[in-house]
Parts: sequence; structure tokens; C-alpha cells
Amino acid sequence: MSDTPTTAESPSVSRKIWRGVKWLLLALVLYFVWQQGAELYAEQGDTLTGISIDPLWLVLSAACYFIAWLPSVWFWRQLVLSSGEQVRFGPVARAYYCGHLGKYIPGKVSVLLIRATLLKDFGVRVSVAALTAAYETLAVMGVGLVVFLSLIPVVLNAEQVQQWPEWMQSVQARPWLVPGLFLLALFVSLPLLSRLLNLFAKKFTKSDVEATDSAPPAAFSLRLLYAGVLLFLVSWTLHGLSLGLALASINGAGLEWQEWPRWTAAVSAAYALGFLAIFAPAGLGVREGLIITILAGSALIGPANAFVAALLIRIVSFASEILAAFVLYYSFGKSASGEDDSVQSAADSQSIDSL
Repeated sequence: MSDTPTTAESPSVSRKIWRGVKWLLLALVLYFVWQQGAELYAEQGDTLTGISIDPLWLVLSAACYFIAWLPSVWFWRQLVLSSGEQVRFGPVARAYYCGHLGKYIPGKVSVLLIRATLLKDFGVRVSVAALTAAYETLAVMGVGLVVFLSLIPVVLNAEQVQQWPEWMQSVQARPWLVPGLFLLALFVSLPLLSRLLNLFAKKFTKSDVEATDSAPPAAFSLRLLYAGVLLFLVSWTLHGLSLGLALASINGAGLEWQEWPRWTAAVSAAYALGFLAIFAPAGLGVREGLIITILAGSALIGPANAFVAALLIRIVSFASEILAAFVLYYSFGKSASGEDDSVQSAADSQSIDSL
């Protein structure tokens, strides 16, 4: 009997310790970003205060950000359909973009809960919606991480490369060799990655989303995963363009197209590693720090513009998510049961007319 209180209290104590560690890590990251900003302002205060922003570029950046997530919506819907459920693209987009707002709540589970709950209104099982949402999230973030790693040689400056061994410098002389090898390795390893994604998706949802109905399928089509990866590559380049458009708004700089690989590397690193930083809601601080670090390495961008761009893309992405969630929520707010009722009413009306 004496062991019972200890057993009951230990999870609570460990949970409190882990919560404290998460808040400490978040505070350290935010302090690091704040310190970067303070040092930058001390060095280039006049430059920062003299910066002007063109809002038209930010509108284009927000639109590009919205479009960049559409491949993920398509992929998630295909996963749901392959699980035996039937749902239109609109309700899936509604659940997906509304789910974005859940990442601002500490922990990563709120995103899945929101998406699964909203799809439940359209007749999709909670277990299916949650598992497929987790699978999609892990897949798109995994591709983002590969994109970042493959673009590291492209964004390094000449001074950094000179410190490398000769054989690594020869590789750097062919800037698209490393990205090509990374992408080749990604596609060759997809069969194994497919099993891992299924395993992690189940683990990710096992204790966080209640599933009272029958379990969804254990695995998803490998062909679908290949198609998803191709679309995710397009998605990350569009996210990079969204960041480039935000940069273009600063002092009327316009688009420097040769920096597109750097934009893409910055965004993919920020989102993928920000997702892994479970202590930071929406990757707060982690994203900004990575974007600043990667963009500041370019002579065409510089530290001041990199700092402002990191803040702008956060504002732009949040505004785009809020607007998309609001419009889609009320545009596709009719549940599956309501649609069934309207279909039945129409059928009854036709029967009466035939009489």
C-alpha cells in the first residue's frame, strides 16, 4: 500500500521536471536571439532604423506561403483516402490550415488534435485522421531536413570553404553534386523510410490522440510517398521564395534570384529543426535564429536585412495562417452529416416530383 502513492506521484514529478526543462530551453533560445538583435542594433542601429518595408512584397510572400502548403494538403487527403475514408479536398484544407494554429500551443500534439477533430465532423475516424496527419507532418519535415542538408555546400561562403581539406574543396567546386547525392539517397532509401514513418506516426499518436474506433491501416502506399516527396521538394522551394519575397520588401531591394537556394536552405532548416525543438511553440526563437544565421552569410543580404527578414517571415506566416484558417473554416463549415441530410432531402424531393 505504501508503494501506491510513490507510483502515482512519480509521473507527475517527472512531468513537472520536463516542463521546467522545456521552459528553460525556450528561455535560453529566446535570450540568444535577443542578444543577437541587441548586438546587431549596437553595431548597425542607424541601418536598422532607416529600413523601409514595402507591404506589397509581404502580401505576395503571404500568398506564396499559403500555396506552399497545398502539396501537404493533397498528400494528407490521399493518405486519408487510402485508409478507406471519403472526404473532399475543401474540408481537408480547412482542417489542415486550422491545425497550423495549434503549433503555437506548447507541445506538438495540438496540431493533430485540431486536424483530427475537424475531419471527424466530415465522417473521418479520429484514429485515421490523427495517424495520417502525423505521417504527413513527419514526411514533409523529413524532406525539409534533407533539403537543408543538401543545400549546406551551396550557402557556404568562400572563407569557410578555404579552411576545408582539398578533397572537400573539390566537392564544393561542384555546388550541385552534394544536393544531387542527398536527393538520390533520399529516393533510394524511401522503402526503409516508409516503414520508419509508419512506426513513428503510430508512436506519435499512440498516447496523445484517443482512438476508440477500429485501427487504421498499418502502412501506406510507397508510390504515394514517392509522389509526396516530389511535391514536398516543390513545397520547400516555394517556402524559400516566400522568404525571398519578404527580403525583397526591405528597402526596395527586389528579388535576388541567385539567392533562392539560400532562402530555401534557411526556411527548410528553420522549419524542420524548429519542429524538432519540442520545447519551442511554433519553433519560436529557433526559426528566427537559424534564418538570421544562414541569411547573414550572404554579402547581398547582410546581418541587418537577415534579422529584419526573420521577423517579417514570422509575421507574414502567422498572418497567412490566421487568414487562411478563418476563410476556410467558414467556407467549408458544413459537416458530412449536413451534406448527407441535404442529399437525402434532394432525393426525397425527386421522389415526390416523380409521383
